[in-house]
Amino acid sequence: MHEFETMAFGALTESRRINADRGLVYDAWTLLEHRRQWFAGPEWTEIARSLDLRVGGHEVAHGRFPDGTETIYKARFHLIEPHKRLIYAFDMSVAGEPFSISLAGVEFSEDSGTTVLTYTEQAFFLAGDYDAESRRHGTNFLLEQFEVHVSRQS
Repeated sequence: MHEFETMAFGALTESRRINADRGLVYDAWTLLEHRRQWFAGPEWTEIARSLDLRVGGHEVAHGRFPDGTETIYKARFHLIEPHKRLIYAFDMSVAGEPFSISLAGVEFSEDSGTTVLTYTEQAFFLAGDYDAESRRHGTNFLLEQFEVHVSRQS
């Protein structure tokens, strides 16, 4: 009988108030030419990237770190309301092994000339001691990169 590691489950919600038009924030989140600029880890080299932003469409981000470890992010879109909200499921693999499986939602709302982006994720974590707090740390890193990218666009 194959022995499985216990999987961790967690949820997180992170919000950012971004000093930019909601259309720009939405485009920066959803368009491939923008995502290439912020949706990647440090020293991560892209191998393959694609994005088909439609209900049932997919996104793939496949890359390699300097130590040779490859990661693959695969998402499928379930709900798309342009400039308002998205819901998608995604899984990640690291070094060819399942790493996490998630359901994520992003809301974009206007408030006093700014955009409030709210990201919510529920996930199963399949690798060692990686858990919701680890994902929160990684998500905040990406959100910081996102904010810098948007600020350069406005």
